[in-house]
Amino acid sequence: MTTLILWLLDRIQPLFRALGADYGQLRAIVQVKLMMDNRRNIVSLGRYGKPSAENNNSFMRILLIYTIVGGVISLGMLAIPPQKSLFLPLTLQFSYIMALCAMTLISDFSSVILDSSDNQIILPRPVGNRTLWLARVVHITSYLFGIALSLSVGGILIVGYRFGPLAGLMFLALSLLSAVLMVFLTNLFYLVLMRFINEEKLREVINYFQILMAVLFYGGYQLLPRLISSQGSISRIIDHQWWHYLIPPMWMAATVDLFIKPVLDVHHLVFAILALLMPVAGLWFMNRFLTTDFTQKLSGIDSESRPEATTSSAQQPQSGQASWLEQLSTWVTTEPLERAAFAFTWRVTGRDRKFKLKTYPQLGFGLAYVVAMSFQGGSLGSSGFFYLFALYFAGLYVMVAQYQLGISDNYKASWIYGSAPIQAPGDVLVGALKALILKLLLPFYVILASYILYRYGLDKISDVLLAFSNSLVMLISSALLSTRYMPFSVAPDALKQNNTARGLLTSLILAVIGFSHYGLTFIPYGVWVATPLSMGIFFLLLQHYKKTAWSAIEMG
Repeated sequence: MTTLILWLLDRIQPLFRALGADYGQLRAIVQVKLMMDNRRNIVSLGRYGKPSAENNNSFMRILLIYTIVGGVISLGMLAIPPQKSLFLPLTLQFSYIMALCAMTLISDFSSVILDSSDNQIILPRPVGNRTLWLARVVHITSYLFGIALSLSVGGILIVGYRFGPLAGLMFLALSLLSAVLMVFLTNLFYLVLMRFINEEKLREVINYFQILMAVLFYGGYQLLPRLISSQGSISRIIDHQWWHYLIPPMWMAATVDLFIKPVLDVHHLVFAILALLMPVAGLWFMNRFLTTDFTQKLSGIDSESRPEATTSSAQQPQSGQASWLEQLSTWVTTEPLERAAFAFTWRVTGRDRKFKLKTYPQLGFGLAYVVAMSFQGGSLGSSGFFYLFALYFAGLYVMVAQYQLGISDNYKASWIYGSAPIQAPGDVLVGALKALILKLLLPFYVILASYILYRYGLDKISDVLLAFSNSLVMLISSALLSTRYMPFSVAPDALKQNNTARGLLTSLILAVIGFSHYGLTFIPYGVWVATPLSMGIFFLLLQHYKKTAWSAIEMG
């Protein structure tokens, strides 16, 4: 893959020279970055797998999955006979391409574009701002092109087969331009943010924005198609409206539609101009106006090279936060070691950006899926027991947080567990689990329950309480069935991925509990009676979890 990317760069090197970059330096930087990608863990492009050369195979497997998914979505264009109706499926196809490219940028932006680990080598050298910025853009765009191409293979073949090779080539070109446009829009926000925000808060703001955008992209892609519930809604979308000019996927769809019909009117002409010029104009705008002090800002956000800022910021919240956190830990814990583990987990989960980025979007996905399914009529969303399905299905997302609880990039600091006089490691595990329940599970269920009660009525309060109690049982059961690690003691790529049997068993138990709950709804006061029994089972399992000995702990 590295050889292919460098070969393509050599073919378009006049473009980089025209943009003001030193092509020799740019090619060398990109080559080294691609080489290093093969030696380390890559975030959303397979970086959570094994190192070395196996990463390339992992990335190729991901592209294969994207190819299959994109092909399934493209089947909608094969099933629609009239050419004039292809505008909507084309829009959905390009929306999926752009959404997935944007998700990749959101998850990888901090570690790729804002990666400052090479500052000590590059900045002292005579490397221009535009050369460094373009090298970073080329680096991430090379991956996005692979993703966009894999997602559009099915569409290229179908469009090319039905409407000729010219339409297929146009589909391919617009798919790649969609990736470029996502690079522009995401870079625009982050580069503008770098110019106006304090460097100490930049990474924190970016982290929360990544979480928010991940939820919005997923929720929007799930919710908007389900809101199109009538033929009139579909016809209004197909008929060109003024707001279509604000939707980039519609630019691309109308441009392909221009070659399929073919037709040339004002709407298609404007769409084609936007689709072909906006990505190029966006890159020119960033290259011309937003990269002047890019390297200076980049060096300023390197938190590792500024220990004094980290120390001062870490000491600020101690005065106000310690009092209420210590009080809360006193209420919910019984042992000093358990209390210390509770406070430790609470603070780390609030400071570790990668933990939040891997965990919080999953909870948002669960809420978005529930809302989207509840708007889907004539199926599960309109059934009488959907609210039970939502309560239990969304609980699966909380188990992701329990899985992430043992992972940390600073896992080498876990030597403290072995050197400290800890006689009962179960106290540490229980304290960490209680912090997870109060900080993530409880607020998550409060939001979910509020929506369920608003949409299905206040009489469902008993079902909400029983589902929450059963979710606690499932969470502690998952902890008991899983390999037990001390909190934040394992490297991200060290956990074994052979948890299929445990996952199937957990899902089976969840299904049994969910259907049992559904059966209790037909028994008078059955749900109210089952709730304290479920809480009793949870506390019994928690006490069993607390008795975990060192022999049952696997150290990373």
